[in-house]
Amino acid sequence: MQPRYAELAQQLIAEISNGKRTVGTALPTEIELSAQYGVSRSTVRSALQMVQNLGLISRRKRAGIRIEALKPQRPFEQSISNVEELVQFAAVTERHVQSMEEVTCDAALAAQLRCEAGRRWLRVAMLRVDPAKPEAPICWTDVYLDPEVATGIKRQLRKSTGLICEAVEEKYGRVVTELRQEIRATGIPGQYAAALGVVADDHALEITRHYIDQHGEAFEATVSVFPADRFTYALNLKR
Repeated sequence: MQPRYAELAQQLIAEISNGKRTVGTALPTEIELSAQYGVSRSTVRSALQMVQNLGLISRRKRAGIRIEALKPQRPFEQSISNVEELVQFAAVTERHVQSMEEVTCDAALAAQLRCEAGRRWLRVAMLRVDPAKPEAPICWTDVYLDPEVATGIKRQLRKSTGLICEAVEEKYGRVVTELRQEIRATGIPGQYAAALGVVADDHALEITRHYIDQHGEAFEATVSVFPADRFTYALNLKR
């Protein structure tokens, strides 16, 4: 289940995209939106931040909340310090599954996934897509799931939104307590180029994530390749 702020953000994005709310007009205040949708002001504030990050609205003191565009105007900028912030990204994009198959790790894949050679996974190949720009997928992702958890959620894997780890938590109670990430510059692999609508070896960002449960075990790993002009990874460091 998605957080309430993510659901509200999706609802506001849909209302703006379909013309129910027009460019140049003002949205109700946070207090009014809170009453209208029956949620807390903090929920409204988080939802508005997601919508603002896409360039759909602006928020200024004394000027209120103004609609600036019908479709996202910026590449996704993602600041991730916890799983909840990753949920925001999944809430406003769609998962387009391309294939599912069981694989056995050779030495190279085992090194990338930091597991033993010969380990079996269910590999789910998918595109992450902005509904407003379906012609330019945000990334290609290969999701590797422990077969023990994949068996019970295969039907849910083809649902278009949300994080797969949330389905695992709901079904098996395996909660992500740690998210390990590795980021490197790379080129677009030839086998992904056509699906992403780019040229092979174009600049890209590769992010590998390991999802660790409360027992210290990795039940999911993902390898995502983002074309350079479609994604910005932001991380704030504070002293």
